Amino acid sequence: MAGCPTCGRELPGDFPFCPFCGASLGAAGAAEERKIVSVLFCDLVGFTAASESADPEDVRAQLIPYQELLKGTIEAFGGTVEKFAGDAIMAVFGAPVSHEDDAERAVRAGLAVLEAIAELNEADPELELQVRVGVNTGEAVVALGARPEQGEGIVTGDVVNTAARIQGAAPVGGVAVGAQTYRATSRVFEYEPVAAVSVKGKSEPLSLWQAKAARARFGTDVARRYTTPLVGRELERPLLIGTFERAAQQRSVQLVTLVGEPGVGKSRLVAELFAYLGTKPEFTRWRQGRCLPYGEGITFWALGEIVKAEAGILESDSAEVATPKLDAAVSPEDRSGSGWCSGSPRWSGWRRPRRRSGRSCSRPGGATWRGWPRPGRPVLVFEDLHWADEALLAFLEHLAEWVEGVPLLLLFTTRPELYERQPGWAGASETRRRSTCRRSPTGRRPSSFPT
Repeated sequence: MAGCPTCGRELPGDFPFCPFCGASLGAAGAAEERKIVSVLFCDLVGFTAASESADPEDVRAQLIPYQELLKGTIEAFGGTVEKFAGDAIMAVFGAPVSHEDDAERAVRAGLAVLEAIAELNEADPELELQVRVGVNTGEAVVALGARPEQGEGIVTGDVVNTAARIQGAAPVGGVAVGAQTYRATSRVFEYEPVAAVSVKGKSEPLSLWQAKAARARFGTDVARRYTTPLVGRELERPLLIGTFERAAQQRSVQLVTLVGEPGVGKSRLVAELFAYLGTKPEFTRWRQGRCLPYGEGITFWALGEIVKAEAGILESDSAEVATPKLDAAVSPEDRSGSGWCSGSPRWSGWRRPRRRSGRSCSRPGGATWRGWPRPGRPVLVFEDLHWADEALLAFLEHLAEWVEGVPLLLLFTTRPELYERQPGWAGASETRRRSTCRRSPTGRRPSSFPT
């Protein structure tokens, strides 16, 4: 059976496009195509001089853990390592498979590389490794079916050469990005401008920025300011506000799912509810998390972000510091029994996505919401539910079923793909407390289905 040259999955029949990744399978399109990609270069600082007089076997012994660490970190963010060249690495985000946030993934991977190098130095102080990372975004020609593990290049274009130049100009222990990467991610990361540099092959100096830190943790949306009025949503906004008020007045759990294609305004409608609650004198506990499409150990990532926000757990907190905070957020009767939250820092998405092992909590976060001992009307927002694992979907439906006497609004945003794999989501068994609002582009009449 033939396989797709892009994603490698076996094809169930003859198709002009791969039914899994959408890549063209025609003769004309099977060789290459143009894509917007983000290229990451990383290089060890001073390693060449340090290894000049070292034994080759010792050099290799030092490089292997470094290369394995970088490869795992980059792949955790959905990147593809194209090649290793001594102590340098080149990775591509957006090829062979494109994502809507490839530039963000590349910058996050660069920051994660710095953190991983720091952890490697902490484990072995004699290493004293330092790196420079450069990221650039632009158009490239992507070779479909390329096999990087056999030395075949994936992307070709000026974006690759410029990324290498940016890496060479990056500060030691820093991540430098080009203009297009900066424009695509300036809302997501804190940047500091770097002096423009003149590099070989460029007629004009390159404008650079250094990525300092993410403005929000993984899965937590960056605050957005909407300056345009809401148009064409006269039905959905009152429906959403009315559902919240019903939950508050009846002290019941209400579940609302906003369904629509990317860009139709699901997040804007969520922001409208947030703005409405800001005008009310009553206190509302707003907790928000986002389901991630990539990384390992992220089954309950969105839920973990919400629980950590509720418990006051910081990104920098270790498991030893976080566990007492988690205990304090739950009523004593619900945390009775030894080891009730063993493994919690694992399922809650501690720090960045990476491979995790060990036990996970059998009832993640459930005890926190059962009695809701804290004041305020809670709203739990889960964005991008189409990326959610089946385990999280099952837990959320279970949560809506057995939480009683709490004025809780469960608000979800998703693309229609969710219903392709979960046709009975939020309504197959019981519909008395659920609403689905299907969103269409402005200009077409949207349809709302309160139940």
